[in-house]
Amino acid sequence: MNYSEQLLDSLEKQDFSQQKILLKKALDNDSPEVLASLAENLTGLGFTNLSKEIYRALIAKFPDEDLFKVYLAEILLNDGADDDALTLLYGIDVASPAYLDSLLVQADYYQTNGLLETAKNKLLKALKVAPDEDAVKFGLAELDYLSGEFAQALPLYQDLLKRQSNFGEVNLNQRLFQTLAKLGRYEEASQVIKKHSGEIIDIDSKYQAGLVMLAVNEPDKAISYLNDVLDQSADYVNAYPLLVTAYEQKNDSKQALRFAQAGLAYNEIDPILYEKGARAAFKLNDLKTAENLLTKGLKLLADNSDLRLQLSRLYLYEKQDVANLNLFNQLDDEELEPQAHWNMALSYERLDNRQKAKSEFLLAYPDFQTNPDFLRAMIHFFTEEKNSGEIVKELLERYLRLEPDDQEMQDLYNEL
Repeated sequence: MNYSEQLLDSLEKQDFSQQKILLKKALDNDSPEVLASLAENLTGLGFTNLSKEIYRALIAKFPDEDLFKVYLAEILLNDGADDDALTLLYGIDVASPAYLDSLLVQADYYQTNGLLETAKNKLLKALKVAPDEDAVKFGLAELDYLSGEFAQALPLYQDLLKRQSNFGEVNLNQRLFQTLAKLGRYEEASQVIKKHSGEIIDIDSKYQAGLVMLAVNEPDKAISYLNDVLDQSADYVNAYPLLVTAYEQKNDSKQALRFAQAGLAYNEIDPILYEKGARAAFKLNDLKTAENLLTKGLKLLADNSDLRLQLSRLYLYEKQDVANLNLFNQLDDEELEPQAHWNMALSYERLDNRQKAKSEFLLAYPDFQTNPDFLRAMIHFFTEEKNSGEIVKELLERYLRLEPDDQEMQDLYNEL
């Protein structure tokens, strides 16, 4: 047993008393090949301080063997000694056999530190040195993916998949369908998912698969993947809105409401869950639950106009006109949407406050003058107003251009 083996044996037995002595004897007596293997093993075991001593000794003995510099630089980067590591890496000549390895380590360093453009430049240099090297292609694909350059990443992943389905810990088929999805090519992405469903294991990939299957209107498959996500992690909050949408596609309002409420238990400021949950409750004729959801949502998200308008529509349906008007009475005029004016007009009309109803109809009119439902409501209102014949006539002309087959409105126009 050589000294390197003795050192490894003692460390594996957690006997650290002889490590300095055995390391010195190994450096003095063992061959360079054995020492290089020792350094690699020590790095794998986490004894990087010992590895650094070996690499420094090897560099001193073999100054032209640049690969030792690359290995030492990797350890130094992990230790936070960036300047020393980069000095070693930048000192490796273009003609050196280790130049490619140096570029790959540099690219990884710059990517880790968020300097994606610099990292890409390093990989492009590496590609010129080794145009067929898969490690370089994979690095470029990952950088393009992280940078949102999905059209550039796609052919690289497709090329890598000709030779392997995994690169390190990354499943390339997962990357392929995710890249296709990012490009909006959902049908192609769904085909990859179906073909390689057994490879979709990690939680984020299952979520992405659910998103894709939802996009191609396959709610059952989406539900399957998203339920798997929640089985792995019930607090994966992004899965709940997608599950609710999937059940909406299936017209299953009961399950849509269930998952909206479950999702709100983990994220009570998700406006989509309030909106979709209330819509599902309304379809189930559970108006109290719909109102409670929207009221709570609006309390937590006071500036959310979509929730306010949805609650307003519910109040109109329930003929709670005072409650409807109260939704808007604290808002400035510039904060009111055209739909709010329409909704208020209907409530004021029912409360027989005709002056305010008239004002709200006129405020909403510019935005809804091509909306038949609005025009019909406004026509009915103004037919009961004094001296409004010309207004009603103009409204009817607009309405009949949109709905020429409405005989009731045609008869009213003829009367005028």
